[in-house]
This record gives sequence, C-alpha cells and structure tokens, in this order.
Amino acid sequence: MPSYDPENLRLTDFMDLPTLQEIQDSFAAVANVKAKITDAAGNLLTSPTPTRDFLRRQKAIAEAEAGEAEVVDPASGPQKEGTEYVAPIVVANQRLGTLRMTPVAGAATLDDIKTAALAARTGLDPKLIRSLATQVLRSKSNRPAAIQFLFLLANAIARLCFQEFQLRRRIDELTAVYNVTMMLADARDLQKVLQRTVELVCEVMDVKASSIRLIDKERDELVIKAVYNLSPEYLAKGPVVLSTASIDREALSSKGYCLVVDMTTDPRVQYSHEAQREGIVSMLSAGMRYKGRAIGALRVYTSEQKAFSQLEIDLLKAVAAQAAAAIENTRLYEETLRAKELEKQVKMASEVQQRMVPHEAPKIEGVDLACVYVPCHALGGDLYDYIELPEENIGLVVADVSGKGVPASLIMAAVRASIRAHVDNIYYLYEVMRRVNRMLCRDTLPGEFVTCFYGVLARHTRRMTYCNAGHPPPLLLRKGKVTELPGANLVLGIEPDEAYEQHVIDLESGDILLLYTDGLTDAMNFSRETWGRDRLITAFAKGGATAELISQNVLWEMRRFVGLTERNDDITAIVVRMA
Repeated sequence: MPSYDPENLRLTDFMDLPTLQEIQDSFAAVANVKAKITDAAGNLLTSPTPTRDFLRRQKAIAEAEAGEAEVVDPASGPQKEGTEYVAPIVVANQRLGTLRMTPVAGAATLDDIKTAALAARTGLDPKLIRSLATQVLRSKSNRPAAIQFLFLLANAIARLCFQEFQLRRRIDELTAVYNVTMMLADARDLQKVLQRTVELVCEVMDVKASSIRLIDKERDELVIKAVYNLSPEYLAKGPVVLSTASIDREALSSKGYCLVVDMTTDPRVQYSHEAQREGIVSMLSAGMRYKGRAIGALRVYTSEQKAFSQLEIDLLKAVAAQAAAAIENTRLYEETLRAKELEKQVKMASEVQQRMVPHEAPKIEGVDLACVYVPCHALGGDLYDYIELPEENIGLVVADVSGKGVPASLIMAAVRASIRAHVDNIYYLYEVMRRVNRMLCRDTLPGEFVTCFYGVLARHTRRMTYCNAGHPPPLLLRKGKVTELPGANLVLGIEPDEAYEQHVIDLESGDILLLYTDGLTDAMNFSRETWGRDRLITAFAKGGATAELISQNVLWEMRRFVGLTERNDDITAIVVRMA
C-alpha cells in the first residue's frame, strides 16, 4: 500500500526536502535573487537561507576560481580538471557518467589608465569600453552559481537514476513474489515447490543461502524441508528446538521477522561456531503462518554483514506467507485425496456389509416374518440375520455394536460370522453366546461391546428358545396386550468368563414378536425428546394384518415423531407374526 493519500497529494510525495532545498539555493544563486518553496497552502517547506553544504561549495569554488585551490573537494562539489569543471554522476557507489562545464573566457579588470590607453588604440569611447568590461565581470561573477547549478544537475540525474534503479528492483521483487505465488498456487509436489522457493529467494534478494524449516510439534523442532547453498555439515549441526529458538519464535510472533546482523557474536544464535565455519554472517528469518497458525520459518543468509532494508524484509515476509499458504493448501489437497480414497473404501465395505444383511425374510409355513433396517451411515453397527436350521427351525439374531462407522461394522461382521460358525455345531444357545463373548473379549478393545438377542423358533412346536445378552427385551403382543420377554445377561465383550442363560416361550396363534435395537426408542425430535419405549409399545399394540404392515407402521410412527431431525443411530427391527 502507498504511504501517501492519492486523494490529497503533496509536493514532498514526489521530491524530498534536500532536493527541493538544492533547487532553491541554485536558482537563487543563478538568478541573484532570494527564493523559497512552499506547499499548496503556503506553508514553508525549505529554509530561505542556503544550507551549509551549499555555502561550503561556494567557498571551495571561489578558491578554485582565485587559483588558491586546484581541485574542489568531491564531497563539496564538482572537481576542476584544467579549464573544465566536472560533476560525477554516481548511483549506488558506481560512477555512471560525468557532467562537464567549460567556462567562457572573460576580460580582465581595467583601471582608468588602461581604459584610456585602450580607447586611444582602438578609437572607442572610454565609457563604452568601461560598460563592456562591467558586463564581462558580471558574467564572470555568475560562474560560481553556474558551477553550483552543475552540481545540482549531477545530483538530480543521480537521484533520478537511483529512483529508476530502485523501481526496477521493486519490479523484480514483485515479479518474484508473483512467480512464487503462481508456483505455489498450483502446488502438487510440495517438496519441489519449496526447493524452487529458496532458490528464487536467493536470486532475487542477492543472498548467499536460504532455507525453509517446518514445525514438528511432536518433536518440538523446526525441521529442515528445503535448502539452497548450505553444506551438509552445517545442516547436520544439530536440532533447532522451537521452545528455545528465540530467533524463530520472534519471527513467528506478530512482528513477523527477526534480523541477526552477526551470527558469530549474537548470543541468540545457538550454533555460532558452525555459522562462522560455514561463512555466513547476517541472517533474516521470516515466520510462516497460515490463518494465525505457525507453520515454520523462511531464512536467508549473507556472507557479509548486512542490514536488510524494510523493503527486503517485507519481500521475505510476503514469500513466507505465500509458502505457508501453499503448504496448507497442499495438505488439504492430500487430505482430500485420502478422504476420497477412504470414501471409496467405505463404499466398497458398505456394499460388502449390505450383502451380509438378508434382503428378504425366508418363507416359513405358519410364520410371517418382516424386517426394518435403516443404517445411520454408510457402514452400520446394527446386525440382524435369519439362520435356517435343521428340522425347519429358524434362528433370529438382532445385535447392536457399540460405536459407529468402520470399527463398528467390522465388529458386526465378526459377530455375524462367529454366530453362524457356532450354530452349525452347537445346540445350546447359551454356549453359542459364551463362545462369541470370549472371541470379542479377546479381539476387541475395552469399551467395545455388543448387545445381542439370539432366538431359535421351532415351527412345529411354536416354541422360541432364546438368549439375551444385554439387548433391549423383545416385545410380545398377545391378545392386545404387550409384554417383554424376560431374561437378560451381560453384554458381549466385557467379561470373558460370563455364564449365559437361555429361556423358552411357547407362542400361540396370533402372537406377534418385535425384536429391535435401541436406535428405535432413542430416536429424537427437534426438542431433543426421545421417542421412547412407551410410544413404541403404543405403536406396536396397534398390530396389523401382516408382519410387513406392522413393521412399517412402527417405523412410520417413529418418523412422524422425530420429523426431519438428523438420525444418530441405526434402526433395526424384526417382526414375527404367528399364523
């Protein structure tokens, strides 16, 4: 941003006061007048009297004119070379050219005797000769002013050249920032981009070396990620611990940078001997931050002592900010790729899980079966299954795994596989539960558990044998009255030596059983009120002509209660209706 107000420009926005004073003094000397320079409001900008430097040059020029000094002091004004006055044009300690002035020859001073003799020889009027001599002397008296003006012009040309030089450097620096910005904006290979950044910084800022260090929070270190023109020996000097690195902590503060003029003597430098051996003296560190979060530090090093200008500091800070943004953007891009890959894997896992869930109930004479399954996420933690057993028996499983997402789905798959593996060889339900429990205790972490209901329905006798491991008790609707099936044991996966008990109930014609997970009763509306067991019983008590109608009616009543509230748990239910 400019340091001036474009709506209220001033003369000093374009020319400094020393230059204005030089112009005023030289003009006054040439025109033999008094001069002053004011602003638009009439306020005085320059001193009405010449500066000391101007007067010193006047004296030096007068001495040179009188023959008392052959050469004018270069620091005071132009030099005299024979009959010429020369003013060097110097920019950044380099002589770019010379402005030369040759005085026009003038007449000597004539007294009255010489004037009369000259008039006699020439035949001219003595008054005319005296008038001409006066004009020549006046021209000669203006020579010091002309020499001062020569000095002014040389300095003005030098200033203009230096301004052009500075402007070109600013353009180069802005071009570098633009190139870094464009390069970092499309960062895919971050390491190559960071390496190119340190090389470009060295080129633009004309420094010996550069490096980028990023913060490793776990190690409390600034770890080198990109370096240019620093030896392997120097890089291996030792760790840069962030908590004790006062230089980099200052750079990462609100100040944004830290300047070390001499790394060999500054007490803040941890590896001063290594710096001396490497041949680096001054160092400028700019903090890399992204949205207030510290990322790392961008450093530049010089082989000679250097006081970096504010423009150079701002340039390094700008590059550091762009590099920090690129690092974060690259991380986000990589996270996006990982998220897409994970999403792909989750989708594949979901498809596998869906294949484990029965898509339709088996057809059993005298038994009407239906199911509701509404997973909350792509991968669910609920399980339901129909297991066809010998002698026209049917196994019914409803389970709920603690937690959600991928871990819950994997445990769910393990429980399903374990139950199916054991029921082929084991008759007693409690033994099946005991073995599944021991498997979970062995293979899961503390806090991971499963509630499970496993029942076997004998079609011919209509007897249900079941074992409940901490699952919500199934509801029995008989002759308009709803009751819970008794008998409960500890959930699976907590205690490896837990003993499980099984129970028996004889079903009658017209009986309806509802096996469900707690996602049904825990469903909430916008008031954070759960649907609850009582509302479930009321909805279930309405019954229905088929198991499918009953299951859909229960689901409809729940959805009508919760409305559009986002679900946070899977919903699973099996309805068994005896003909």
